[in-house]
Amino acid sequence: MTAAQIDEMAAMSEVETVALAYEEAAGGDVRRALRQAIEDVLILEARLAVAERQVSYGYVRRASTASSR
Repeated sequence: MTAAQIDEMAAMSEVETVALAYEEAAGGDVRRALRQAIEDVLILEARLAVAERQVSYGYVRRASTASSR
């Protein structure tokens, strides 16, 4: 990697860096990179929803147990 390439990467935003990583992983196929990025976001949203429900359920269970004492 040249100094100019390093400078260019350092100036990139986080979004540009992630987009470039997806594009490189897709072998330069921009459409495939976009589909993979969207798929990853949907998977993360589903995992977050599950985690939020688990935290909420645990809070409700703990609060009801504490109030019954």
